[in-house]
Amino acid sequence: MYQGKPAIWINDEPVYPMIYALPDVPGGRWAWYEIPRHTIQTFCEQGIRIYQVDIFFDQLWRKDGTFSIDTLKRQIRGVLSVCPKAAIMLRFHVNAPKWWITEHPGENTLYADIKPQPDYSWGIQRIIEDDVEEPTRPSLASDLWKKEAGDRLKQMLHLLARTPEGNSLIGIQIACGVYGEWHYWGFNNHEPDTSKPMKIYFQNWLRNKYHDVKNLRFAWHDPHIDFDQVTVPGLYERKHTTAGIFRDPQQEQKIIDYYEAQHQVVADDILYFCKIVKDNWPRPIITGAFYGYFFAVFGREAAGGHLAVERVLSSPYIDFLAGPRTYYPNAEAAGDPYRSRSLILSCLLHQKLWLDEMDDQPHLLSWKDSSYMQSVREATATTLRNISFTLTKGMGFWFYDFGPSGFNGGPRLTNHGVVGWWDDPYVMQMIGKFKKFAEQQYQKPYHSDADVLLVFDTRTFYYMGSDKTQTFLTHFADNWLPLAVFRSGAVHDVIHIDDLPLLDLTPYKVVIFVNTFVLNDKQKQFIHDHVEKDHRHVVWIYAPGYCNGTYLSDSLISDVVHMHIDKVKNEKPVTVQIDSSIVPGLQFSVWSTPVDPAFYVNDHEAKSIGSYLHTNLTAFAVRNFPDFTSWYVSLPFDDVRLVQYIFQKAGVHFYNKSGDDIFYAASGLLVIHTKTGGHQTISLKNGRVVNINLSPLSTNILDAETGEIVFSNF
Repeated sequence: MYQGKPAIWINDEPVYPMIYALPDVPGGRWAWYEIPRHTIQTFCEQGIRIYQVDIFFDQLWRKDGTFSIDTLKRQIRGVLSVCPKAAIMLRFHVNAPKWWITEHPGENTLYADIKPQPDYSWGIQRIIEDDVEEPTRPSLASDLWKKEAGDRLKQMLHLLARTPEGNSLIGIQIACGVYGEWHYWGFNNHEPDTSKPMKIYFQNWLRNKYHDVKNLRFAWHDPHIDFDQVTVPGLYERKHTTAGIFRDPQQEQKIIDYYEAQHQVVADDILYFCKIVKDNWPRPIITGAFYGYFFAVFGREAAGGHLAVERVLSSPYIDFLAGPRTYYPNAEAAGDPYRSRSLILSCLLHQKLWLDEMDDQPHLLSWKDSSYMQSVREATATTLRNISFTLTKGMGFWFYDFGPSGFNGGPRLTNHGVVGWWDDPYVMQMIGKFKKFAEQQYQKPYHSDADVLLVFDTRTFYYMGSDKTQTFLTHFADNWLPLAVFRSGAVHDVIHIDDLPLLDLTPYKVVIFVNTFVLNDKQKQFIHDHVEKDHRHVVWIYAPGYCNGTYLSDSLISDVVHMHIDKVKNEKPVTVQIDSSIVPGLQFSVWSTPVDPAFYVNDHEAKSIGSYLHTNLTAFAVRNFPDFTSWYVSLPFDDVRLVQYIFQKAGVHFYNKSGDDIFYAASGLLVIHTKTGGHQTISLKNGRVVNINLSPLSTNILDAETGEIVFSNF
């Protein structure tokens, strides 16, 4: 499906993974139906056939027990009336209706730090408008909600399957949690979930993990605890850590277990509802969810991120995962590197499709504005940059229109009229041409041209505090370090550490272990046997393997990085200064925030290339071995020059080293996105050097063998 084959076939015709989604229905009303009609038609004219509609139980399931799919059928008919050959992806929100929430208060989410609040009631609002606040919503661990919502989902499927509208259905995206994206309610600023349903789930989860109360008492170092006595951790336990920014398993296994259980709840729910769809639809259907977000989760990964992604990716009930693009840092403006929210190489290795949601409103001005054509150039350049990234990762995407242009403000709100976000003739023409181009590309076997691999882990977040003051360092490493890699002129892939055994490591000259602070013996042995070979360069950040799942020790780091590492308790910000012969004048810290614990290299066989400012403690070192090179840096960094220095030592291929242009490459294509344009000297992987003049605000796709431009935004 994901290496040259279309995602879906309808009536013996291929439908490729490019979707245009309708806006949310405010309050379940269809009053604005005429607004997106022209938008649907223009996308249809470009050959796009997949469209999405949203539906909520609030629109189908009433308090008196009646159940009607009339609203759903009307939405589907609305699309078909404009694009008769449309294929429908249904985003089905399994949130309990608001009346159900009122009638079952004991099933609702409780927060460790604040009392749940009712939804605000003013104007025409989306049903999910208040999800991110401290809303009153059913606990995601509620068995009663799951049972009743599951039964109603079955009812909807059986009813829709017998209708003409049901014939156009190709897939269902199961949605719940904040904005349908499977984050815990209110997670960004609050601490869910202390409700009775969560307590019961946690107790049962512990029984399945430990089996015997003796094992529980040993793991928790509590001779008196019993499964029935277990409570959900309170606010102090969540925010307090005993080992600096880390949780010590010898003292805090309860909290570590709780967060792992909390994330298993979400995985349980997603797979439960997707299985219902698979089992109750009479024809083949694809199922998936918003899940697998890793980047840009606001430093709140433990409280509401997507940490059970490996379990979800391994399920036969999941065909695709989806999510909006990375929002920060520096991810939206012209000249920034677009990137997906997830570790999408892991999706590919599990034979799952990742769908990027293009929900960034193009920066278009009114047709009357004197700078209109300049805004068109920027809009087409950034749009092509975004969708080209997804193409070069072997994945798919959809355009998500939140409603009339200017919904999020800007000049178009007042002077461009009621149109959709991409309703511009230049933008639509480019999208239509790209669809034809992409369909040809999807016929080819996929291969990445990356020779740099970034390795991440989700388990780490269970062993660190959930508060943003404790997640700052790994948050910086996960989000700012990749930004420098994107600007280096090299091409890289990202992967979950558990999926390394699925990957052919041969092409990768550098492997960077970014946040792998928890490593078990099996993982370390695999790294030693399969990664540390073939003259590869391995880069370790901050505290790799500091925890083995049982205890914390700096000696564990030493074993991983093959240098002697010592720990120092630290209560102040630290700054690393790089040797001036390597990068002149380079110093870096992490937001001038105290780093505790701090680590340094104490190994006479390692070469020091950086130290803590005003000390002689080595903070950055390299050690060469016969078959590999190990780099250790005590703080994550985001300086392009330092990235390029390491990559050059490893023999990584640079397309250029300006630090200004963004490159994506795969399957015979090389994408160049530039803000400033001008003369470029591009070094292709086959050794050919191409001199080319690029327009400012442009995205160009080149043939990776010849350097010929085969597609451009303008």
